[in-house]
Amino acid sequence: MTIYEKNLNVLARAYPQMDRLIEEARKTAKPDLEIQEERAWDGEVILKVKKDGRTCYLNGKRNTKEAARIWAGGLEDLPNNAPIFLMGVGNPFYLQEVTERNQNRLTILVYEPSLQIFLKFLEHVPLKEWMEKHVIVFWVHGLEGMDDKAMDLMIKHIIQYEKISYSGKMILPNYEVLFPEEAVNFMRIIRDHAKQEMIQYSTKKLFASVIVKNLFSNARYLCDGYKTTQLVDVIPRDIPGIVIAAGPSLNKNIQELKKAKGRAFIVAVDTAIKPLLDAGILPDMFAIVDGKKQFSLVEREEAKEIPLVTSLNAASDVLDYHTGMKFFYNEGFTFADTILMKHEKAWGGVSTGGSVATSAFSLLHKIGLKRIILVGQDLAYTGHKSHADGTFEKVMKEETDRKYIMVEGNEEKEVPTTLVLQSYLEWYNQHIKRIREVDQEFRVINATEGGAKIDNTEIMTLQEAIERECTKEVNIQECLGKLPPMLDEKEREWAKGYLREIPKRFQELGEDAGTAENLYQKLDRISRKKHLDQEQYLAVLKKIKKITKKMEANVMYQMIDITMVEAQYIMRDEQFTYEDTLEAEGRAMARKGMLYTRLVKDMSGMFEEYTKFYQ
Repeated sequence: MTIYEKNLNVLARAYPQMDRLIEEARKTAKPDLEIQEERAWDGEVILKVKKDGRTCYLNGKRNTKEAARIWAGGLEDLPNNAPIFLMGVGNPFYLQEVTERNQNRLTILVYEPSLQIFLKFLEHVPLKEWMEKHVIVFWVHGLEGMDDKAMDLMIKHIIQYEKISYSGKMILPNYEVLFPEEAVNFMRIIRDHAKQEMIQYSTKKLFASVIVKNLFSNARYLCDGYKTTQLVDVIPRDIPGIVIAAGPSLNKNIQELKKAKGRAFIVAVDTAIKPLLDAGILPDMFAIVDGKKQFSLVEREEAKEIPLVTSLNAASDVLDYHTGMKFFYNEGFTFADTILMKHEKAWGGVSTGGSVATSAFSLLHKIGLKRIILVGQDLAYTGHKSHADGTFEKVMKEETDRKYIMVEGNEEKEVPTTLVLQSYLEWYNQHIKRIREVDQEFRVINATEGGAKIDNTEIMTLQEAIERECTKEVNIQECLGKLPPMLDEKEREWAKGYLREIPKRFQELGEDAGTAENLYQKLDRISRKKHLDQEQYLAVLKKIKKITKKMEANVMYQMIDITMVEAQYIMRDEQFTYEDTLEAEGRAMARKGMLYTRLVKDMSGMFEEYTKFYQ
């Protein structure tokens, strides 16, 4: 069996059907290069390639391996799953050097823009040992399915923030001369995805701070607030619920909603408030869940007293502006749960689905309504607009420069949407399906009159939906007026005292983190000694475990944990690092521990300042 045939078998075992793809391409592809094999001074086979009148050697004639050795020398002892990006196999020693210098399993993407060069590579270089040791993906132009778009997705999958510092990339010599456009594109894709990972990291870090500020600013409203499960006691089950989103189609039928007032439980999303008020329609409730929602969207005097369903991490300036009833649901924040659990009370939850509209839909289902009418729920750029007129601008502009995905429409065969909106669409599809599997009486009417089609819904005009479903009169505000706040006077006083203690809890957490940091410093010193004292080593680890347990028992620790993006990346990074000796393991543990506890200490101090207004 030839080297080529053995390589096909190796590739087929790793990637089923790849041998077939290679053979089909080999038989049908038309050569666009002139390739000659020569012998270098050290006896190795090297390739001379001629393209468009230009001739290039892909290896050095005197020393074929030296350049590869120098490059790979900077990539020794990489951690598990470290990503390597290579363009070209014309000089196989680059791939050989990086695979042989690393005992940990790497993820290597090898992009070869020439099928001819790749076939020559398969004739001379045995792959079995390399591919058993590492994950090696060969991406070859000319093979079915291996186009730029698919390569973009592959690189996106490989690049992760915590691996960026371990990654390596290389365009092999003379590839940028023979394949200039392909080289630029390859490096651009890698750069763009690495940049995107960095941006996402920075965004999470910024948003984490926003979340905490919102949480502690909004927590005071729990004392006089309501919980969504209380709605079960006062909202009649024999009326429909209406969820009003601010999709572009809302402009078509917004006036029809006047006929539903007093005949349904009408819940609007935050972005729909201004268009509704401009049309003379006061919804029974509106919803906000976004921590960075623009205050201007609801800045209307009439909106102040509309009952609000909200999350604790919603934009605090909106909750400060709002003066009416505020309804909260369970989000899993331990410090907030404590307020209710102290008095043997429980929250209600909603399935968020990722958007304020899906949260409002889930709320109506959770309180027991059997019929829900969707309005303005386009989930698409109907007419190439993102929202109804009157939301962000009096007349919303058309957006024709976006990268759209086409999905089935309610009124049109296809409508343009985005990945984010498509994810909300899928949530509706799956969520409604699951509900109907256990409750055949549950019905959803899509009266959006445009936008994307949602599975398992009845499509009709809003006029038809109101005439058929809104047949019973109801005074929602009178219903809501029957509800007492979720805490009585004595419970409210306890909750206010509990909130006043929060700065102290953060102070205690910061002090414990400082103690833990000192212990990690001691562990580092022990691990650097010539002769490791195992008894002392284990004693310090025991103390670290004890103080860590105390920190995690602090009710405020969760706030640190969910918002410390840096710490999360430090911990995730550990899965890629393995140490051979106890000393090396101790130093690595100490380094990460000192970073982590320093962050806990710093953020505890920052959050203590955020919460001092409780005192």
